[in-house]
Amino acid sequence: MYLENLEPAPSAAVGTSNARRSLSGDFVFLSQDSGVAYAAEACIDVLRSANRLLGHEAYGWTHLRADDHACDAAPICGPDQTLVLIGGTEHPWRPAKSHLTALRACIRNAARVCVVGSAVFVPLAAGVLGTKRLAVHPNFRPGVEETGRGLDLAQGATCHHNALSSAISPAAAMRMIVELVGARDGEFTRAALSRYLGLSEPEAETGAGEHWRYKRMAQGDEVIGDALQIMLDHLEDTLTVGQIAGLLDVSPRKLERGFRDLLEQTPLKVYRDLRLDRAHSLLAQTSLPVNEVSVACGFSNVTLMKKWFTRKYGQTPDQVRRHAFAGSAAA
Repeated sequence: MYLENLEPAPSAAVGTSNARRSLSGDFVFLSQDSGVAYAAEACIDVLRSANRLLGHEAYGWTHLRADDHACDAAPICGPDQTLVLIGGTEHPWRPAKSHLTALRACIRNAARVCVVGSAVFVPLAAGVLGTKRLAVHPNFRPGVEETGRGLDLAQGATCHHNALSSAISPAAAMRMIVELVGARDGEFTRAALSRYLGLSEPEAETGAGEHWRYKRMAQGDEVIGDALQIMLDHLEDTLTVGQIAGLLDVSPRKLERGFRDLLEQTPLKVYRDLRLDRAHSLLAQTSLPVNEVSVACGFSNVTLMKKWFTRKYGQTPDQVRRHAFAGSAAA
C-alpha cells in the first residue's frame, strides 16, 4: 500500500496546502451501474461510522449512478470534493463517448479522485490520469498495461499517490476509504474505525462510539484512557469521581483537570455520555423495557434518564424504541 501525499500536514507549505485540499471530507460516489451500487453504499457506511466515532458530521456524501443519466448533468463534482468512481471486477468500465466530456471535467475538478476496480479505465479513457502509480485488479492488468503504458502498478489492494487513490475491488474500496479517513483524522481514528467495521481483528478492549470518541480526544494519555475504561466497565454501578481516582491512584483534582484539559468535559459529563450511549444501543437493538434500560445504564430513575437522553439525542427513548429492531416491546 502506497501512502504518499496522504500526510495531512507535510513540512513544506505548498505541500500542506495541496494535501489538505486533496483530503476533502465531502464525497461524490459515481457507480458504474446498479450492479456495483452496493459498494458505494458500503463506503458511505464507512463515512457514516466515522462520523459516529468522531462525534460530529465530519464527512458528507452524494451517490450517483452513471447508468442513471448522472453523467448528463454538470457539474458532477466540485473542486472541494472527493470523487469516487465505483466499478466492479468482471467487466471494464468503458464510458460512452457522450459521457467523456463530463467525466473529464469532474475528474479534473475534484480535489481527489478515487478509482475502484474497473473504474480505472475511466480516467484512462478520458486521458486525465494524473499519476503513474495505482492499484489494479488482476483481471484488468493486461488492459491497463496496454492502454496506459509506463504505469507503475502497485502490488497491494489499495494505493494512494498524489491526488489519486485506487482500490482493486469493491471490497478493497472500504479499506481505501478507511485509509483516507485516517489520513485526515489520525492513526487512532483509522485503527478504531477499522476495528469498529470488522476490517481488522478486534482487540480484547471493546467500546462504543462515545468511548472511542473520548479516547481519541485523550491523545494517548494513560490516566484518562484507564479512567474511560473503568467508566465503561461500571456503567450499571456508577462510581464517583473519587472512587475512579482511587482506582487509578491519582487525586480527584488531577483527574478532573485531565478531563477538562483533554476532553473539555467534566468526568461526570463524560460518564453520563457513556451511559446514554449504552442506553441508546439497548433501546435500538433489544426489547428491554425502558425502566430496565435505565437501571442497566446506572440511572437512579427512568425520568432522569429520559431527561438527559432527550437533551443529548433530540429524541425521547420511546421514539427510539419505536424504530428498534425489536420494537414490539412496550415502553
